[in-house]
Amino acid sequence: MNQNFNTLKLDRVTRRFGGAPGGKGGAPVHAALDGLTLDITRGEFIALLGPSGCGKSTALNCMAGLMALSDGQILLDDERIDLLPPEQRGFGMVFQNYALFP
Repeated sequence: MNQNFNTLKLDRVTRRFGGAPGGKGGAPVHAALDGLTLDITRGEFIALLGPSGCGKSTALNCMAGLMALSDGQILLDDERIDLLPPEQRGFGMVFQNYALFP
């Protein structure tokens, strides 16, 4: 995977939790992300801000390939990467730890 990308695009990214396979019965379905669209250009500095449970970590996990999408797609320089395994995406993720914030 090219480490020098120009654009990262999240296109209508949706991630749902709950419910039974096939949509029959079970727990209610909760959409942690519902149609998130975001364009990030090389060199931009971005921050995902929001209250607990709004989908910030879910979005990062989906970008890194640690969670599959329920709908939508993730593109790196117009190439779809959401179907690639994490090790082929060229992303890293540092899990939140309050020791990171002095």
